[in-house]
Amino acid sequence: MQRFIEKLDKEEFPITYEVPSPRGGNVDKYIKIIADLPFLDALAGLNVCNNPVGKVRIDPGPFSGRILHELDVEPIAHLTCRDTTLSGLQKWLLGADSMGIRNLLAMTGDYAVGDYPAEEKIDTINSLELITGIKKYLNNGQLMPELSTRQSRQRNRYLTELETLEKPTEFNVGGVMLPRRTGETTYASNKIQAGVDFFQTQITYDAYEVIELLTELEDMNDRYPPVLVSTAPFASPEEMTFLSENVPQVNIPQEVQERLSSAKNFSEESVIFAVEMYTDILDYAKEAGLHTKLGAHIIPMRSEKMAAKIVEEIIKL
Repeated sequence: MQRFIEKLDKEEFPITYEVPSPRGGNVDKYIKIIADLPFLDALAGLNVCNNPVGKVRIDPGPFSGRILHELDVEPIAHLTCRDTTLSGLQKWLLGADSMGIRNLLAMTGDYAVGDYPAEEKIDTINSLELITGIKKYLNNGQLMPELSTRQSRQRNRYLTELETLEKPTEFNVGGVMLPRRTGETTYASNKIQAGVDFFQTQITYDAYEVIELLTELEDMNDRYPPVLVSTAPFASPEEMTFLSENVPQVNIPQEVQERLSSAKNFSEESVIFAVEMYTDILDYAKEAGLHTKLGAHIIPMRSEKMAAKIVEEIIKL
């Protein structure tokens, strides 16, 4: 099996795909859904989410393990800082490493507006610190250092000898990129300096916005991790409106909304637009002389058939 990180490097336009996660223990059903994807062999990897918007679903660690060992496709397991402690994060990471999981997408995590809206976020560390902790410490055979704000007369936190692991982990760590977020160039640069191996953007429908950010980012850095640009098709105008109004940092330009709304077939036009966007991204990147390797990440949402059509078309790019 060719590793995910190798595919990012070697494939002309690598594609990843977000798979549904069980809301219970019926994993066999979902493994079959993934196995039946007609484009499975063409994917660089499969993204497994971690309770998006606070909806409780199966943990991405064991689910990714099942995908890896039963389908021989590399998963990218999402890991959020939202709802666990530093020790909890590390025991999860050691367990994932033991199952052969090698690819992570590190994120701070959105607010739990789903099943338990009153539940408080823990936020022991953020995504930048999680990337640093994995790349600098766990992958080098040491536990992450404690970052508590509490001081102690008996212990100098900066001089404490770290516990050595029996075996270093071997993770490739991705970071989230939000093209519309204020200060994103600095945030992304910090993640590059922390050792991030690849980026995955928030859902976008604006090719120029992505290229503008990457141009600024290349001016600030001498290392250019691959970037998987995310998008999702719409099944209806109502779904488009909901996404635009309820998901932070998602921009659907007015001209795109008008184009889709005036089309004879809304969902088909959504697919056509997505393919055009990726074509534009590649063209704009070439014109700008960018060094960054670009790929796509497709999020089906409630439109698996349309997502499949997008994948089938952009495979040809």
